Amino acid sequence: MAELRLRVHVHESVEKLRNTSAREGFHVIDTPDSNSTPALLGIPAELIAEDELVRQHIQELERTVRELRNLDVAKSQFLANVSHELRTPLTAIVTYGEVLRDGLLGETNPRQREAMQSIIGSSRQLLSMIEEILTYARTNARAIELETTEFEIAAVVNDVYQMSGSLIKQKNLRFETDFPSPLPRARADRDKVLHVLGNLIGNAIEFTPREGSIRVEAGRSVKRDGWVEVRVVDTGIGIKPEHHEMIFREFAQVDSSRARRHHGTGLGLAIARNFILLHGGEIWVESEAGRGSCFFFTLPAEEASQQVGAA
Repeated sequence: MAELRLRVHVHESVEKLRNTSAREGFHVIDTPDSNSTPALLGIPAELIAEDELVRQHIQELERTVRELRNLDVAKSQFLANVSHELRTPLTAIVTYGEVLRDGLLGETNPRQREAMQSIIGSSRQLLSMIEEILTYARTNARAIELETTEFEIAAVVNDVYQMSGSLIKQKNLRFETDFPSPLPRARADRDKVLHVLGNLIGNAIEFTPREGSIRVEAGRSVKRDGWVEVRVVDTGIGIKPEHHEMIFREFAQVDSSRARRHHGTGLGLAIARNFILLHGGEIWVESEAGRGSCFFFTLPAEEASQQVGAA
């Protein structure tokens, strides 16, 4: 049976070579022995060997791709499982820390309350990282669906400002917005856009020195009719051009040393990119080191949906 399979395989290979050889002007002559495979006369032996090597190489590449896909699925599942298990005890730490800080279990002195606040703040930071990892695992597993509505970009920016206002005031940053009127409403998943803007504005706050400025702008896209373009501009430390693509990759850090000043999972921009791509939009950055950054992304607007419906 194995010999039969081998003969069939060789015959198929010979037929492919026969067709290729005919195109190249070679001739294939079968031997009179019916039990033998066709002899390739006039075709260099190197061509036959090369064809077999190419076939083996393709099979090896296909096997490698399957293994990488399996590893990627296993990685996402591992991240989701570990993050889920860590979230529950951390939530309990935050809850009991707030109980102790507020004196519900007895009076505490100022130093104790300060220590409790530090514990709560650090635990919330860890929870935020865990939520980021869980979100990444869900997007990577294609387990997230869009819930599309129509909304004002300005309203989402205002929500982000309400959540980040205290951090902006701590660093004495100037926060400005520029939304021309009339500006079409976005037609997208509001929570996903809130996440994207929260990440971009959060990064701007973190990487902009004290007394710097952050400006959020929006307008009609010049690239695509019926789309809106949102820009988050800061006067921060900037990003070297060679790092513009890298920062959108999973777990990427421009400064990956243990002594780096700015910490995080390296997933924020990767998640933002995935959310924008789910909408069919684009996200990119224009920046130079020491000269601030401008992040752009595009979203479909209500006009685009009306045009599709009319078509």
